[in-house]
Amino acid sequence: MRPIPAPRTPDATPMPDGDSRDWVTHPGPEQPERYALIPCHARRASLHLKAGMTLLSAIGTEVGAAGADGACAILDGVAFSDMHYVMPDGPADDAHAAWYSETHVMQDVTLDRATASVGVRDGAWFLHTHAIWGGDTPAMGHLLNDRCVLARDCTVDVWLLTGARLEVEQDPETNFPLFQPRICAEQAQPNAALLTVRPHEDLHTALESACTDAGIRDAQVHGLGSLIGAGFAGSPPMSSPLSEVLLLAGCRVRDGRCLELPLVCVDPTGLIYEGDLVRQKGPVLVTFEMLLVSD
Repeated sequence: MRPIPAPRTPDATPMPDGDSRDWVTHPGPEQPERYALIPCHARRASLHLKAGMTLLSAIGTEVGAAGADGACAILDGVAFSDMHYVMPDGPADDAHAAWYSETHVMQDVTLDRATASVGVRDGAWFLHTHAIWGGDTPAMGHLLNDRCVLARDCTVDVWLLTGARLEVEQDPETNFPLFQPRICAEQAQPNAALLTVRPHEDLHTALESACTDAGIRDAQVHGLGSLIGAGFAGSPPMSSPLSEVLLLAGCRVRDGRCLELPLVCVDPTGLIYEGDLVRQKGPVLVTFEMLLVSD
């Protein structure tokens, strides 16, 4: 594990009560638009994945065969014979505010909860997946999808998207290659929207603003990303400024307000935190990708 950079002032208040900019400074200029939003159409479906394929190949093949522009896949219960993953870590150079750990390898793993954003990088299918596994002794990380091999045939629930997709682009603010929503075709009656949120932004506020912009009053929310600390209602806070995060079932917007945002996150030491995120107590670290589906 590499060192986490010291705050910019010695007396900085620890997260999640402090100022996130005291703890994380990205190398590039802050971009004027703090979130990106593209309306689309989402259709719920099931995909059948074949044993022996990598997660990337299996998901990409099935999403392509369905004729979708992209997807959000729920991977609860998926089993791997081999699984490669990384965790959050301190920066490896001066060009990034954070980075990934060394690669961890496990055999015979079944995911408890997981979500994959399915989009495109350099013209080919690409996945961004966060997962938790291990039952009563949980572990969590960012999967290396081209190196996770399916142990058996399985069926996964997905939202198949038309009209928009996530595409990897180099981000000038964080210097990471990140998913950004892009239009594929205008939709006459969109029922969903793809949303990405930039560093230091509050998830509740961004979700509510995005729903207003998209004309969505009630939505279920799926997604993943990273946070700079996290405060929870009724459970211990995460003080680490570096994390990987997975939204859990029950994330919803009602009448334009985000009242519940349950999530789980892991810090660089492997400690896991779970609970309902408190408003203004979980600013984005690098990015947050979400699918908003109208209820």
